[in-house]
Amino acid sequence: MDLKTLRITWSFISSWTYWKETLLQKIFTYYLPSASVLLETKNLSAINLIVTGSTGGIGLHIAKEFAMAGANVIMACRNVKAAQEIASSWREQAPNSRSLNVEVMELDLVSFSSVRRFADEWNKKQKPLHILINNAGILKIEESQKFTGEGIEQHMHVNHIAPALLSLLLLPSLLKAPSSRIINVNSVGHLCGVVEPQYWNSRIEESKFNSIEAYGSSKLVQIMFLKALASKLFDNEKASIQCIAVNPGAVRTNLTPEPKDKLFFAFSPAQGARSAIFCATSDSVADNLVKGFAYYSSSCKPGKTAAKAEDMDSCLEVWQKTLDILELKDDYLSQVLDSQ
Repeated sequence: MDLKTLRITWSFISSWTYWKETLLQKIFTYYLPSASVLLETKNLSAINLIVTGSTGGIGLHIAKEFAMAGANVIMACRNVKAAQEIASSWREQAPNSRSLNVEVMELDLVSFSSVRRFADEWNKKQKPLHILINNAGILKIEESQKFTGEGIEQHMHVNHIAPALLSLLLLPSLLKAPSSRIINVNSVGHLCGVVEPQYWNSRIEESKFNSIEAYGSSKLVQIMFLKALASKLFDNEKASIQCIAVNPGAVRTNLTPEPKDKLFFAFSPAQGARSAIFCATSDSVADNLVKGFAYYSSSCKPGKTAAKAEDMDSCLEVWQKTLDILELKDDYLSQVLDSQ
């Protein structure tokens, strides 16, 4: 790890935000209701919801809570068979033998073609999409720099580029709803991210690559892109899409390499799902939007992003670089909005 990375990492772990959002998170959230309680009074029967990465961890619990609450849930995941088995088990658990509306659709974020097929298949249904939850993500601790088949660093590809593509391609369906939300499950780790070429699609010396910084960088630009998208949508009177990035907290999932029983401060996946569910459904979120965007902490309150994400010019640079990588025209968004 080079000196620059050490400085960034130390600045991150020595910050109050890190302590509040990790080691002390249970203290700051002890009073919050469970995810299921958040949905008890909601009428979700007409709500169409897509959740990526819904066969495990936070995504599984998000999808399950919405399904049990009566929403029309689309499980977007690589392992279709596993998802179908999970959906079947939920139906068996449903109270009073109530029918659950759960659909499984294949989505592999490592493949742009898979993302495009998924979006095309959903858009052809001509149904409004009320909530898109970009939950799927990766954290490859202590791995060397690796690139996907598209030539993009793996964290950047799965955590930012592919979800950005999915969000853009699903805009026609999101615009069909009177009001809709894009929820990006982010991380406090974005605070140790940087916006530099080596974490996009440039190969660097192995000794200078740090997987934690790569993960944080992917989460940082995820916020910046979403903020730019929100601003552009906000400026168009046709759009009623709200964009929210949310930190679920430190959660015991397959992303964490440590023995799960040693993470005494961590949330269970069910607890980690709470802030995303809150952001997807709470009316109060709309009151805290700034130009269509908000960042929420694991305590279900507005949080503060990294300083870089506060700079709209930098966010727009991330927006443009993302479009360039995806080979989308500069006026892509305008074309989508004009076609509605």
